[in-house]
Amino acid sequence: MTDSDLCPHFGVCGGCATQDQAYGDQLAFKEDLVRRVLAPFSPAAFLPILPSPDTVYYRNKMEFAFGGLKDQPPLLGLRQKGKFDRIVDLTECRLQSPEVGPLLAAVRAWAIQEKLPTYHLKSHRGFLRYLVVREGKNTGQRMVCLVTSEGEIPRESFLAALRSSEARVDTVVWSVNAGLSDVAWGEERAVLLGPGFIEDKLGDLTFRISPRTFFQTNTRGAERLYQVIKGGLPTSGGTLFDLYCGSGSIGLYCADRVKHVIGIELNPQAVADARSNAESFGVSQTEFHAMDASTFAQSAEFLERWKSPGARAVLDPPRPGLQPDVRKLLLDHPIEQWIYVSCNPESLAKDLVSLASTYRIDSVQVVDLFPHTPHVETVVFLNKRENLSKR
Repeated sequence: MTDSDLCPHFGVCGGCATQDQAYGDQLAFKEDLVRRVLAPFSPAAFLPILPSPDTVYYRNKMEFAFGGLKDQPPLLGLRQKGKFDRIVDLTECRLQSPEVGPLLAAVRAWAIQEKLPTYHLKSHRGFLRYLVVREGKNTGQRMVCLVTSEGEIPRESFLAALRSSEARVDTVVWSVNAGLSDVAWGEERAVLLGPGFIEDKLGDLTFRISPRTFFQTNTRGAERLYQVIKGGLPTSGGTLFDLYCGSGSIGLYCADRVKHVIGIELNPQAVADARSNAESFGVSQTEFHAMDASTFAQSAEFLERWKSPGARAVLDPPRPGLQPDVRKLLLDHPIEQWIYVSCNPESLAKDLVSLASTYRIDSVQVVDLFPHTPHVETVVFLNKRENLSKR
């Protein structure tokens, strides 16, 4: 890749770390990393890494932060590399879409016009915190979510600013984060335009996505990832447990392989989306529960179903990995087959250390969902060790 191919913000912005490396070299590095981390567990098969279908404009969600110095024009973009309290004022972002640049410029101009102060992490003062943009890569739909501190926003001028960008905007949501934590979400205060959600397609399925619903950030890469997961499930039916299920995308994508799907997700808005998705797909053999995975793991209500013949599980936890109660469930009540979907090789290895005496790794498939970053997705297929069934 030549210098002229690089994003003008590369090297300063923390969004892309390896954009200056050939994509083939990035893939080789990631595959080698996962191979080394999992080598002690002796996987029966380690399959070649699957590349992302797109290497630019692949992300369907970006969280752009407001910032800047006092009495200076507001900045809107991503955190500066290595400096959490500094903002790179972006004119474009090659992670999401070409329309993002004009959209950011319009919102920045609106903030200047309305004299709205940006939030500062050290003083905990200011108003504008984040602009979250979600896109349906296979539908073209776009959501804009403005996150502020407590106060009122000039709603009409904000909508006018979005229209002036000439970027397609299907729905606009205003959320308030009144706390001190630096998170790009808060209490939903108002839907300013549209239905408050967008839709995107995975294969033949169209999913509803609300502001806080987890949905794999690389839509076309997720299709590839889910094909891997589905291909590893037998066609003999049984119950599929989908833990940390978000909007139910994995369980619903695999529903035609099993007799029943039970999804577990902490975020009630995501669970509402999962139920709506199941209804719109006409998939009746599903149920989704708004509860923490740790609560599920301790629930006698679900234990008999977990132990039922043919039961299998897909676990797609956040970066820290499995909760202790979930690991305990897997150890105390071993399941015949489960699939670990991990975005963090280090936490994956940590979990596997405690589970290695109970499960063997049948195969590993690395899938790149995050080009130009060090992150990678790993799918591990685990089976209960044969000697356990004879105890």
